[in-house]
Amino acid sequence: MTDFETGKDWDASEPRERFPLADVEAFQQALIDLCQRAKREVSIFSNHLERSLFHEEAVVEALSAFARRSRYARIRILIRDSDPISQRHHRLLPLIQRLTSRIELKKLQPTVDTPDTEFVVGDGCISLLKEDRDQWLGVYCPADRVRAQKLLALFEQDWPLAVQEPGLRRLLV
Repeated sequence: MTDFETGKDWDASEPRERFPLADVEAFQQALIDLCQRAKREVSIFSNHLERSLFHEEAVVEALSAFARRSRYARIRILIRDSDPISQRHHRLLPLIQRLTSRIELKKLQPTVDTPDTEFVVGDGCISLLKEDRDQWLGVYCPADRVRAQKLLALFEQDWPLAVQEPGLRRLLV
């Protein structure tokens, strides 16, 4: 495994709790690592599935490999704004189309108040947090169940309030 702070290899048998992230490449590597570690569920809470992260081929492949790893694997994606992904080709949409039983995409209603952060949670114990929508600053926590559970609680609170947007359905069909 790569230490996201130093860029050097570290022993995965010695869990680290936090890796500060300061650029999109670090977020890409952290998301790929999260997908490799997760066994059952990945929950993504994003503004609009930022192209520089979620459109990258390696990230899409990691999500695809996770979804196909087990018949119990599930990816839930919750977004605030679908315009950027519906108006321009996004590599994640064909994957969602192919794996409809494993990947679900919903859009929040504009009236729902959400945090300014974006995050990904794996199995309720791994978390990747982008602390600001406009900057690539955040933290990856591969072994912090408390932080992951808090983020997952935010996701679970908003998931029932979201809907499958008709415009995205047309793209997915």
